[in-house]
Amino acid sequence: MIPIHLAFGASFFLFGTLNNVLYVVILSAALDLVDKAATPKGLILFVNIAPALLVKVGWPYFVPGQPRYKARIVSCSALSFAGILIVALSNTLFFRLLGISIASFSSGLGEMTYLQCATVYGSLSLPDGIDLGGKAVGWFSSGTGAAGLIGAGLWWILRGLGVRTGLLICSFLPLCMSLTYFFLLPSLASFKPTSLFSSDTPYAPLPNLDAEATSDTSSLLEEDQVMARVERQLEKLPGLTTKEKFELARPLFARFMLPLFFVYLAEYTINSGVAPTLLYEIPNRKDSPVLASMIKNLRDYYPLWQLLYQTFVFISRSSLSIFHLPPLPLSLLPLPTILQLVILALTILESTTSVFVNLVGESGATWITILLVCCEGLCGGAAYVNCFYRLGTAIEEVGQGDEDALEVGGSSRIVKDSRRREQEKEFRIASVGFADTSGILVASLISSALEPRLCRSQVSRGRTHCTEL
Repeated sequence: MIPIHLAFGASFFLFGTLNNVLYVVILSAALDLVDKAATPKGLILFVNIAPALLVKVGWPYFVPGQPRYKARIVSCSALSFAGILIVALSNTLFFRLLGISIASFSSGLGEMTYLQCATVYGSLSLPDGIDLGGKAVGWFSSGTGAAGLIGAGLWWILRGLGVRTGLLICSFLPLCMSLTYFFLLPSLASFKPTSLFSSDTPYAPLPNLDAEATSDTSSLLEEDQVMARVERQLEKLPGLTTKEKFELARPLFARFMLPLFFVYLAEYTINSGVAPTLLYEIPNRKDSPVLASMIKNLRDYYPLWQLLYQTFVFISRSSLSIFHLPPLPLSLLPLPTILQLVILALTILESTTSVFVNLVGESGATWITILLVCCEGLCGGAAYVNCFYRLGTAIEEVGQGDEDALEVGGSSRIVKDSRRREQEKEFRIASVGFADTSGILVASLISSALEPRLCRSQVSRGRTHCTEL
């Protein structure tokens, strides 16, 4: 039997990997199927991003009721499976784009669902008392970082079998999300509750839950029975209203949404608009043996930038889970975003003026660009994992008005107040998801105009590499 802490970490790592790797595989295959010469790139980008943005904007704020994790995860599995089949089996552009949009919708819903689920498990601790706060978010983030590497590698292997055959083989992947949830993720009963109670209340069986629980202190129910009884009492706890949700989201705008928006805006502008123009002379083996082993022609530069970027995204998104680094303090959350904007400015400067080439030559400029791309991945991953870690672990004080609204007393009131705080955490971590997706959407629009402009600037200076691809 798998130890509970390993099953817990593996489950959320797989959630992050499977949710995002399906998106990578479907998109990669769709681009192979679509006639790129006849289909505007902007259209593919739009159907790739818009459905995920729609679900991240609409679902947290306007869908009432508490999250239904089982139904959502089964739905994500079904939608991803449908997206794979539609892209693989269709012969028309409309249905292939439909498959991409379904995959995008499923990816957006899945990311929101698993992050919310992570807040539930962040409210628990292992039976030996080890607190799980933030660890679920950390493992999920690590999985999302691994998805880019795994997805690219998987499709590189399978595409040799043909696009349709490769996709049909990948159709088992959505099933793995449901299998992970139902058969690998430990049940809530396997853990010890921590934050169902106020921070100054030690964990103990609650008195006065009902007449049976108080009739004889010597015959208290087992902890899981007590908590099951508490949960039954909480079933009728009203969900957050739309007005309450907007009030909760308002203070998150400057602290979380803006940093996520701008870090993704800068990140995807670099990847889509600037990186394709960061091209240098082909290195020779005598002067630059390391670079020459990686770069054989001009077409090797962009895949190298993407490989380095994805690798360092994985490293930084794994900082809390695998590398056990401390999270950034709240006051430093904007730091990765600021650094990412600086990297964007430096890469645009290099693309437009070749400043690095003028200072240190072609090989030196290549190494500087490699460093910048690695830092880009670190900044993007750090912003993601630290923002969602803070959103998943922060517990806000319950106002007096909320306490009065619950209309309960004693220890039951403490539990209900705590459950309301858990509802608020589930909403908060879902409410900011549209910020990063909006940044990607805006970046795709900027990149569509920026890349050709940078290329024209290089050609005007006599550097024609961007026209030779």
